[in-house]
Amino acid sequence: MTKYHTLLLSITVSSLLYSQATRVHAEENNVESFNLTDLPSLELDELLATDVQVTSAMKRLQNVSETAASIYVLTHDEIISSGVTSVAQALKLVPGMQVRQIDSNQWAISTRSSAGRYSSKLLVMIDGQSIYNPGFAGVYWEALNTPLYDIERIEVIRGQGGLLWGSNATNGVVNIITKHTADTQGVLTQVEAGNMTDFRTSFRIGGEFANYNSYRIYADVDSTDSSDKGTAGQTPNDSGEKKNIGARLDLSLSDDLSLLAQTEYSEIKMGQVSRLFDLDTYEKIYVDEEASRKHLQVMGRLEHKLSSVSNQMIQASVSSQKGNQSYYKEHFIISDLDYQMNTLISNVQFDWGGNYRYMDISITDTDYITSIDNINSYQQYGGFVQAQFNLIPEKLKLIIGDRSERNSFTGWEHQPMARLLWKPKPDHTFWGAVSRGVRIPSLIEYNGIAMASGISVGKIYDTGVDSINNLRIKAQIVGSSDIEAETSISKELGYRHNGEDWGFDVSLFHTKSKDVTVVEESYDEDTFTEIATLIYLGEYDAASALINSTTFDYKFVSSAELITYGGELAVKWQPIKRLKTELGVSYTSFEYNLPSGTRAAFGFDTELWQVMAKADYALTPTHSLFAVYHIESGDAYETDDYSVLDLTWNWQISPAVSFSLTGNNLLYGSHLEYADTSQTYTVPTYIEPSYIARFTMEF
Repeated sequence: MTKYHTLLLSITVSSLLYSQATRVHAEENNVESFNLTDLPSLELDELLATDVQVTSAMKRLQNVSETAASIYVLTHDEIISSGVTSVAQALKLVPGMQVRQIDSNQWAISTRSSAGRYSSKLLVMIDGQSIYNPGFAGVYWEALNTPLYDIERIEVIRGQGGLLWGSNATNGVVNIITKHTADTQGVLTQVEAGNMTDFRTSFRIGGEFANYNSYRIYADVDSTDSSDKGTAGQTPNDSGEKKNIGARLDLSLSDDLSLLAQTEYSEIKMGQVSRLFDLDTYEKIYVDEEASRKHLQVMGRLEHKLSSVSNQMIQASVSSQKGNQSYYKEHFIISDLDYQMNTLISNVQFDWGGNYRYMDISITDTDYITSIDNINSYQQYGGFVQAQFNLIPEKLKLIIGDRSERNSFTGWEHQPMARLLWKPKPDHTFWGAVSRGVRIPSLIEYNGIAMASGISVGKIYDTGVDSINNLRIKAQIVGSSDIEAETSISKELGYRHNGEDWGFDVSLFHTKSKDVTVVEESYDEDTFTEIATLIYLGEYDAASALINSTTFDYKFVSSAELITYGGELAVKWQPIKRLKTELGVSYTSFEYNLPSGTRAAFGFDTELWQVMAKADYALTPTHSLFAVYHIESGDAYETDDYSVLDLTWNWQISPAVSFSLTGNNLLYGSHLEYADTSQTYTVPTYIEPSYIARFTMEF
């Protein structure tokens, strides 16, 4: 037992003694002791989270029942009750999300697509500020350390969100919405420890000043252990350390004007086993190393109520992302400026706005990844307009709009959309949508050369000499400035029902994508003719030297089509007051149409099934159990199907003190969740059953 486990145990025992003394004192003074029923109760709609208010789908506040999109809301209460320790793990609670853990630090996450370490079709934001990485247009999930206790909700849109949020939101949008500082007053401290976590400690201080102005400051630090079992015969090296500090300020400048300002800095050091290549023989080698990341986010948003029917918002943000590992070194500074207005004109709701993004790019060439041209900046600007028509008041709505943006890589791109929502009765909603989405090539696809596993000569040309056939040719993945933006047409249908004690939500989708990025295999055939001639003449040394100087290229091209279809189902049921349950089922199919001589760059023809069951049961007024059971099926990750149980016991010791104990990946045992190494240098590990204890105190 480490000193941190001992500290956690001693704090827990102390809190138990404090709780017992409090109850005795209450009994002596004829005061009723605390229990969970003393807390304000939520309405059933809020408990079921089927008609809460959301902002991500329409870029303004509205009820889920009024939203013509496949949206799921993960509430604060569920995040805390489930015992999850990160946003990445919390997304496992969302039906239809593909969430695979690669090792103790790294994740592969997407929706309506097979996920990869560098998935690029899912837009992730914190309070509307994008946190994507321009290098691969995805997210480093290990660098996302916003405290879970300060998250109000996570809104997940499955499907295209490009009209409102821009490019690379073709498969979905995740918007992490944090609490207003008025709701995070006082002091909160939290300590966590477990068999995979040495310790995690965090605190938050919140206060008020002047007229209805408030703030919070928070920080945390954690240390995690390496996994027990690796792959490829390697000993895992995925321990990690994280430090995080942030602040938020909410100012009420007047009755109609408010300002939000927030910042967050994260520093991550994580061990990993990297699958690299010998620079002389091009054979695979495995290297233990420490990767580091430093992320800084700064954002300010000014909201102005112009009238009872009009609002405007301007948001400015700057983020810095710096990464350092043996095969890739990067530093991006990203500046964003967004303006938006919402207004009502003759019963037509108009939403419109403009955006500008500038990125300062600094990539240091390594032996494994280099740049083709010296691209040191990137610009993107444009705007959107959206109109909602009430064709039949309270029953039938039509939403149409378009976003047009220009980017430095592919020029002008357009993303039109039309949605129809029909409510024959207040608790029944039918909706449909047709939209066009755009995925802009990442910097690596456009301007990078990445070393890949060497190709043996014999796989290309049989020389008749084993010693020559077994030699490896340098292989590399080559970007291209001729690559096009991937465009997709998505058709969606949905139905949701919010009953007295249950909710039902189903979505179906079909997406056809063109100009899909694939890799085209190419090599110089004349070189192999010359190699054959040298071998025929017996000049083996000269043949070997020529082999060593040639390359086998996988060049990024935009020439394939991809059809994706499937659906998601979520059924929430509260049979009794103390029990909330949910069943989620999702299915996704991928079908590529590949030109001759190419292969898919990300994924392959496959099907994915997911079944999830959740239950939250109040055992007593102060004790509850939260359980979630997953069944994951499909060969997209080159793993076996698996089913796991996560179980959390929550104990509200007093109004200010709580304790939880969580077991993850129970029942099934050690398993791989991600084994596809074609997209990454990272070597995955087996995911083991684990437990973590959490102690939280507020005062």
